[in-house]
Amino acid sequence: MKTLLTLLVIATGSIAAAADKCPISGKDADASITAKGKDGKTVAFCCNKCKAKFEAKNK
Repeated sequence: MKTLLTLLVIATGSIAAAADKCPISGKDADASITAKGKDGKTVAFCCNKCKAKFEAKNK
C-alpha cells in the first residue's frame, strides 16, 4: 500500500511542492506562505519577509 501511495504522489506531481525553493532566498519554501505571481501561479516562500519582497516587486 505504501508503494502505491508513493507512486500516486509521484504521478500527480504532488511531491514537487515539498521540494520548492523560495524565489527570494533560495531556501526551502513553506507551503503555508504563498502569493500569486503575475502569471497567476501560486508561489511559496520560506518566510513572510520574502513574501513581502516578492509582492512589492510584482505589483
